[in-house]
Amino acid sequence: MAGSTEISLLGFSEFADTVNRRFYEGGGLVKDLDALKSIYMVESIPNGTGDRRIYTEYDGQTYARLKGEGEDATKTAVVKGYNLTMTARRFAAEIDITAEARKFGKNNEILQKLTSLSTFIPQRMALDLTHRLSFATATSYTDMDGQTVSTVVGDTLALVSGSHTLNGSTTTYSNIITGNPAFSQGGFEAARVRANTQILSNFAERRVMDFNTVVTTDDPATIREVRQLLNSTADVDGAHSGIQNTYSGQFKHVVLPQLATTAAGAYDSTKAKYWFYIAAGEWEAHLGIWEESNLKMPGPANNGEDVHNDNWTFGARGTYGIATVSPKGCLHSTGLGS
Repeated sequence: MAGSTEISLLGFSEFADTVNRRFYEGGGLVKDLDALKSIYMVESIPNGTGDRRIYTEYDGQTYARLKGEGEDATKTAVVKGYNLTMTARRFAAEIDITAEARKFGKNNEILQKLTSLSTFIPQRMALDLTHRLSFATATSYTDMDGQTVSTVVGDTLALVSGSHTLNGSTTTYSNIITGNPAFSQGGFEAARVRANTQILSNFAERRVMDFNTVVTTDDPATIREVRQLLNSTADVDGAHSGIQNTYSGQFKHVVLPQLATTAAGAYDSTKAKYWFYIAAGEWEAHLGIWEESNLKMPGPANNGEDVHNDNWTFGARGTYGIATVSPKGCLHSTGLGS
């Protein structure tokens, strides 16, 4: 059955019949949004300041050099890293309700739920933020609107690559967790090795980031492995009880049900075992919000009412942009062991 963009008694006769019914509002993704925002750097952008933001890396050298007696001090260098431009995109949703449905509908609470579009923009934002991870191995994807969304980082490669470049060195680095293991204690330790060895400045000097978040799909086996590692009172691979679990409480676990989806939001089994190890708060992934999610509320004789048929149009609007400048601080495994 196709959906309807208009609420009327012709399409929804149950609103005015005499049967006592219970209606259920469809579940949304809003519950994921706060968890997603904790991964990104979020910025509220004022009106009148342009429709884009440019984010740029800068790196300085790390160590002081020996100064001999009477000698000049060694000059340290600064290098401009990569940059990426975030562009605003505006989203909207609308639904109409007839005058007859407003007057004769028996269940105003249901009408309010069906015409409450407050979740539509947050749901789309959550999906777009999630898809930067879902399509982390690609340089772009085509979204549900048929628009090409670039997912490259500052070095023009996909977010996840085995050959990321530096702007001040010929050295390359990888943010693929070695072997693409499924999440386990061993897989987590492989991710920690990557975190120790593959975080470099643009001078190819080692940097230390606070990796504090594991992101997974809602795959039950993966969730069990993560929770076991976090919560077990003993070594999860140990044969004896009472051994201290050194990983207990070491990271936050974020579950994203929409991580294993296509661009249209349909389930994609090839991504079911995806997981990420992220330095939330340091990873240069930005969410810029130009216009918070808001409702356009119709009323008698205002612009939300059609003068020809008295229909009311409810609308939702929101404007935001997403840009991931650097892959540093984001490690990924497909979980497929290849």
